[in-house]
Amino acid sequence: MITDQMWASAILWLYGAFGVFWLLQWWLNQHLQGLALLIFGRPGPASSIYLYMLAPGVVIHELSHWLFAKLLFVRTGDVALFRPGDKRGSKITLGYVEVYNSDPIRQSLIGLAPLPVGIIVLLLLAALLGINHDTISISNWQNLTNLPAQLVVSLHNPLNILWLYMVFAVSNGMLPSSADRRPWLFGFMLPSAILLLLTFTNNLKLNQPVQEAILGFLGTLTWVFAFAAAFNLLLALIIAGLEWVVSKLRRRRIVYRRH
Repeated sequence: MITDQMWASAILWLYGAFGVFWLLQWWLNQHLQGLALLIFGRPGPASSIYLYMLAPGVVIHELSHWLFAKLLFVRTGDVALFRPGDKRGSKITLGYVEVYNSDPIRQSLIGLAPLPVGIIVLLLLAALLGINHDTISISNWQNLTNLPAQLVVSLHNPLNILWLYMVFAVSNGMLPSSADRRPWLFGFMLPSAILLLLTFTNNLKLNQPVQEAILGFLGTLTWVFAFAAAFNLLLALIIAGLEWVVSKLRRRRIVYRRH
């Protein structure tokens, strides 16, 4: 029998994994640019290297917006990719798709498009790496802790380095931008709030197979975010070490400002 505690656990694990993934993605975006700036000493080459590293994820991100707009019969305009900042260090533009205004629901779906597409791509990459996401069950979320070890083991196959690079590029390009998040009240936050309300008020009256299917889906989402977070954590440790070493060698330090 599925209890309220199991629903609460599933939702908390999902939001926790997503939160950690988001924070690591934010940290990596800043410190990758900082490391490149330390190495090259100029913002132009540093931003260019950053763009090239994220190129596959940027392409998938923008194509997701464009594809969903076409599927939802929303007009699109210009498409831009890879615009580095100038020599004075102006803000870089990874890419954008011009989408004409429509109703809030379609705008939300278009804005959220990189997230489901990124999740599907990450599941495919995990399969290529030989990492099985079926190890999570409704009551066995602790298997998430095995992910770092599985990622390290995957390095035994040299071809997996390519797939791990794709994990980095896709996971760091799948989150919707600030402009994409404007209509999230309809596309993400409101359905989540309703699900939480139904869960904690015991009004979610679904039969056992349907509940198991939903919990399995939540478990898959949790695994994907944990998978990306585990790899980004390993990468963040490497980036932090390299940044410290290069900072000592160059006798310079990057100061990060909060926006």
